[in-house]
Amino acid sequence: MTSTSSRSSSTITATRLSSQPPLQPPPPNPSSRFPVTPAVLRSIFTSSRTPHEERSISRVAFFRFAGFLLSCVCISFAAARGRGMRGSAGLLGVV
Repeated sequence: MTSTSSRSSSTITATRLSSQPPLQPPPPNPSSRFPVTPAVLRSIFTSSRTPHEERSISRVAFFRFAGFLLSCVCISFAAARGRGMRGSAGLLGVV
């Protein structure tokens, strides 16, 4: 008796599920904000500059970054020389 009742209840459940329309996503919330990503911010600021200004700013940023990396390397070598380590393996902690 339990096997027939479980079969009939599963048939009813399957029939109810198939008769329902497929789930649709909720409508968008009109008060939700547009996501602000770095790409969106960059496009906003880029649109307010000329291509020459954009190249100039990009060039300055590149040289500042290269200078930062070079100063990090110089400071690392100076610190390694002060500790008496001869090879570059000492900087990595291998020796």
